[in-house]
This record gives sequence, structure tokens and C-alpha cells, in this order.
Amino acid sequence: MRQIMYKKRHSLKNRRKMISISERAEDQECQTAVRKSFIYIVSRPQNPAPVLEAPQVYVHKQVDSRNHQERFCFKVKGAFYMNRGQQAIKVEFCHCLRIDIIWKHKIFSPKKSATLT
Repeated sequence: MRQIMYKKRHSLKNRRKMISISERAEDQECQTAVRKSFIYIVSRPQNPAPVLEAPQVYVHKQVDSRNHQERFCFKVKGAFYMNRGQQAIKVEFCHCLRIDIIWKHKIFSPKKSATLT
């Protein structure tokens, strides 16, 4: 069985937009929950010559062998600039991907050699 939920929120006052997608799936081997979220905040840059910084990337993986669970989180935060008419606009973003897997048996993700053959 597979369930998908989609949410889209925005605030013109705060110049913010959020998109969220959640998916739950269950089969014979495991239960899986996947959540994706995208957040954007628009503002005017303070400096006339903006400096771009590299996006920050966070990766976290956790394996709980006692409860047969795996968790994975991938997050990217950063900003970019774009032109609208003759104005420069700064867009800050945060993209997040979370995956939770609950295994019904003691079989975890296959080893690297098993996936390559």
C-alpha cells in the first residue's frame, strides 16, 4: 500500500513558500516513510555587490539493529540571486530529504558488493 500527501503553503507577507511531499509505503519486506520539503524565502539583498557562498550540505545516517530501523537525512541550505525587472532578489532555500525504513525481518540494506553484482 502506498500513500502520498502533498502540501503547498505560501505567505506573501513574509515572502515565503514551502512545498512538502510525504510518502508512506509498505510491502512484504519493510515499511518506508519518505519526506521531501522545499522552503524558499525571498528578500532584497543588503549589499549592492552580493557575494555567493557555497551551499551547506548535511548528511546523516543512523542504523538501529535492535529495532530493525534505518534513518537517512540529507539537507542542503544556501542562497542564490536572481533579477526581476531591474531589481536583484536574494532567494534563500532549504531542501530536505528524510527516509525512514523499518525492516520486518533482520535483513538490512545489502552490502556494497551485493548491489554491484
